[in-house]
Amino acid sequence: MSQTPPDPHARPSPGTEAPTPRRRANRREQILRTAADAFASQGFHNTSLADIAAMLDITPAGVLHHFGSKTDLLTAVLELRDDDEPAPSGGRMLDHLVTTAERNASRPGATRLYTVLSAESATDDHPAQEWFRDRYTVLRGQIEEAVLERLGPGHREEAGTPGPDGHTPARAAATAIIAVMDGLQVQWLLDSEAVDMAAVTELVIDAVVARLSRRD
Repeated sequence: MSQTPPDPHARPSPGTEAPTPRRRANRREQILRTAADAFASQGFHNTSLADIAAMLDITPAGVLHHFGSKTDLLTAVLELRDDDEPAPSGGRMLDHLVTTAERNASRPGATRLYTVLSAESATDDHPAQEWFRDRYTVLRGQIEEAVLERLGPGHREEAGTPGPDGHTPARAAATAIIAVMDGLQVQWLLDSEAVDMAAVTELVIDAVVARLSRRD
């Protein structure tokens, strides 16, 4: 049975044994974590493969040995950040958002990474643009469904009926909730003592649901 070949681009030390599959997996994890920190602090465009390699004392080709390109590395970093428990369906999704805001306050590195890259992805030809566009599309749909389930039967049909623009009031509520959560992350990163992300998220969710419940 053939073995996984060693990383030919690592800077070897005298007497060091050839990398095993476990060591290769550990190296890949190290690259991911280091790239995540670098992208969070400098942005994607301002971080080179050479920067990441230097932090790990390997060559840029050593990074590419584990990830085919800088874009592939970015995709892996985003998937790593997004590797949480699956969001629940229905009305429980709204409670999940509050829990997510609370958890984000305990992991500033991941929160900074998401905030920096989501804003940067709006620039022309950014490699993460499609990833974030798809993510927002999915989130809007999930939260719209959750808002409709949270509403009473008498208001659910109205909130789920598209208006002249083709969007439902529940979809507008979902968009507002996402905007608040993303904006809160920026405020919290700048002054964590001034912002309680979980409390404000819960307040806004309750407010928009109550507003839809009072629609005539």
